[in-house]
Amino acid sequence: MFVPAHPRYVDTTDPSGALTRVPFIEYELFEHPTDGTVALAFTTLDRLVAALGEAQPWVATSIGPLAEGVSEHGVTVRLDPLLAPGPPNWQPADLAAHALAVR
Repeated sequence: MFVPAHPRYVDTTDPSGALTRVPFIEYELFEHPTDGTVALAFTTLDRLVAALGEAQPWVATSIGPLAEGVSEHGVTVRLDPLLAPGPPNWQPADLAAHALAVR
């Protein structure tokens, strides 16, 4: 599955007092008119790009771990959803800004 997501970082202090930046992946969640908050998953990268645009960051994962991880938070997964036409979620400038922010 191809899932909208992007890297995040949390700064922690190790036992010696040194600041350490720890990376993790954050799934992007969306509001659905009948299902509330949902995670989107696509069976092909082409479907993700068609729905959310070429600049959309994503990760590849299996549906099982995705569904288990988000269900703990009351979130369901919508597989290959049909989305209303609209502007892409991410623009190329958004990616550039995100890259600078996480450096």
